[in-house]
Amino acid sequence: MSIHSFELQKSVFGVLNSANITDAAGSAITGVFDDVPEGTAYPYIVVGEESSNNISTKSLDMHEHTLTIHTWSQYRGLKEIKVIMKQIYDNLNDVSLSVSGGQAVNMKQEFLTTLVDPDGITRHGIMRFRAVVSDS
Repeated sequence: MSIHSFELQKSVFGVLNSANITDAAGSAITGVFDDVPEGTAYPYIVVGEESSNNISTKSLDMHEHTLTIHTWSQYRGLKEIKVIMKQIYDNLNDVSLSVSGGQAVNMKQEFLTTLVDPDGITRHGIMRFRAVVSDS
């Protein structure tokens, strides 16, 4: 039995990295990270925080994961953040992910918000996805 947390993270990274996500001008984003290297140019995506709840049944080990995906941009206005977030949604919502040692039952987007950081320049998009993973 396992919670499959890291395997789920690797699967999400794989999907987002192979999606060729682009910015508002159609250029490739800088990358998908869980720890952003210092000096990284905008825009980029961060696979961030996760929480997990045990929702096992008597006969099946299952966990419900909530994954937070952050999008960062310094494009003036919210267009770029929203263009990138739509691509994230298109690639992660309602998909069945391949999770090593487990079986992803489903992945659904639950929450989305956009913010302007205190510097007045940086735009921050936050999305949360719910994934249910069981032992295979």
